[in-house]
Amino acid sequence: MTSDDSANWITFEHRGPVTIIRLNRPEKLNAFHFTMDETIVRYVQSLNAGEYDTRCLILTGEGRAFCSGADVSSLEQRSSLNTERKPPWRPPHSEVKSPRALRDCDVPVIGALNGYAVGLGFGLALATDLRIAADDARFQVAQLKRGLFGDHGLGHFLPQQLGQQRGLELMLTARMVEAQEALDLGLVLKVVRKDELLDAALALAEQIASGPPLGIAASKRVTYMNDNEDLHRVMDYSSLAIGHLFNSEDNAEGIRSFMERREPQFQGR
Repeated sequence: MTSDDSANWITFEHRGPVTIIRLNRPEKLNAFHFTMDETIVRYVQSLNAGEYDTRCLILTGEGRAFCSGADVSSLEQRSSLNTERKPPWRPPHSEVKSPRALRDCDVPVIGALNGYAVGLGFGLALATDLRIAADDARFQVAQLKRGLFGDHGLGHFLPQQLGQQRGLELMLTARMVEAQEALDLGLVLKVVRKDELLDAALALAEQIASGPPLGIAASKRVTYMNDNEDLHRVMDYSSLAIGHLFNSEDNAEGIRSFMERREPQFQGR
């Protein structure tokens, strides 16, 4: 991969006070590379520093999916870049991860969720403040199918938004949740036809953007005042635990079974 390859994997479109952020790898169903994570974080940091005159963000995916999960090749590449392993007791810096950045953003973030939002993509979707789903949207804690668990904030977002029992059920079964059930569960505000998704998100964004920026920023801050500390702890633990699980036989079996299009046979080791 060259810098030119990844330069357009996330695009920004400014429509007055609203900015549309698009995950832009449609040929890979917007599989999430770690450079995309860094792009989102840098943009939010710049926005919070006052470099952009944006009052509301829309996060969506180009093509048939919002985000199909983590790009496995990016995990391998990141591992090869880290020649020095951190001590196991040293927590990772979760402040440079996109879910926390979106929650810390000074302006509201609307998720316009199209097609698959699975694995890491499910966590990224739930990190947005307000969510509108297309009628073809699908959600899943797909990491469990690979012998892992719901990282990228899912261990926080699902129990927090659904309660422990319902959240845990989705995390333990890895079943697919379709758009209407997501609406019934309260994971999204509304479901619209996929060809109406962006218009619906823009209408909501423009309504929000017409309000007082300082009051809106304060409203978001007070809503997440206690919540963000829990998110930080969950993401710290998730980053440490997922590193160990990557080395498990179950993870290897999960990847093999995915490539071979069969159900995995996990052994607990």
